[in-house]
Amino acid sequence: MAEELLFTVDGANAVAAERILLEKSGLLERQHLQQWVIDHPELIGDGVKVVTFEYGRWISASGPAADRLDVLGLDRTGRLVVVELKRDRAPDTVTMQAINYAAMASRFSLDLLAEVHAVHLGGSTTKDQALAQLMEWAEAVTDETLCPPRIVLMAADFGPAVTNTALFLYEAGIDIRLVRYQLYRTAAGEKVLSVAQLLPVPDAEDYMIRPRSVASTQAATRTASERRAATVVRIVEHGVLAEDAELTIRVPPQVGQDRDKIRAWLHDDPQRARVRWHNDATRPVEWAADGQRYAAHELIRMIIKTATGQPPQAQVWPPTWYCTPDGKTLYQLADPLP
Repeated sequence: MAEELLFTVDGANAVAAERILLEKSGLLERQHLQQWVIDHPELIGDGVKVVTFEYGRWISASGPAADRLDVLGLDRTGRLVVVELKRDRAPDTVTMQAINYAAMASRFSLDLLAEVHAVHLGGSTTKDQALAQLMEWAEAVTDETLCPPRIVLMAADFGPAVTNTALFLYEAGIDIRLVRYQLYRTAAGEKVLSVAQLLPVPDAEDYMIRPRSVASTQAATRTASERRAATVVRIVEHGVLAEDAELTIRVPPQVGQDRDKIRAWLHDDPQRARVRWHNDATRPVEWAADGQRYAAHELIRMIIKTATGQPPQAQVWPPTWYCTPDGKTLYQLADPLP
């Protein structure tokens, strides 16, 4: 692959930085590269939350597996992101290794993911608290949205065997990405890290004309599904609701857990079913009952727990709980949006 050139500049003077390898710089894959990704998830792509790292609690009929997944993330649409890191050049077997991790990660349920994230967060974090954080990050996350996982391979270099295999998998409809990092030393002795996505080439699809395949049709279908996922974000971005717009909380008919009990609890105090909208994707609803602002899912989960005496027993989809005065749900408002 063509070498990237990095210069430090001072007015008209430009001095080339020297490319260096992690190994020769005394930097390690887990202690350094992995920590950079944990601290800065944007290195592996936009909108990724780290769920855990060094995950190795795999089990099979023959006993525990020895494999340890470098980083497991969750994107904004509720999809898992499997990350494999390599110090310096990636071996030719890295694609098969990553596919193996993705296959094992595909068995995750949201409940198990919350349990794993609670351990990652540490301290006294409970599984319910970890789940709330995951659902605040990816509003529409469910067991179904977790798969198929996205695969991210990150290394200082990729040989032809890796790029050829990754391209084949990508064109077959598997979301696999190659991210290359480069480490440099400037003339002043500072170490500088650059990161770029090599595959798929960003925005390349905008310039390509090709016959429509089954794989591309499936990819387009998933893209449409992902657009529907971040309902609150899209409503805020498009300014569909005015600031301080009044909404009503209504229990959807498909809710199976003590539906009548929740409705009765809301009816006991009219303030409990009233909220004001704020164009803030993080905490968009202000509850009339206490004047506090909440994430859309956070308030609904709290209402269910208070009304029934126990946490939700199934996944909650908040966009169907909030209604405008003319009876439209947040989902119905967001559905036609791009």
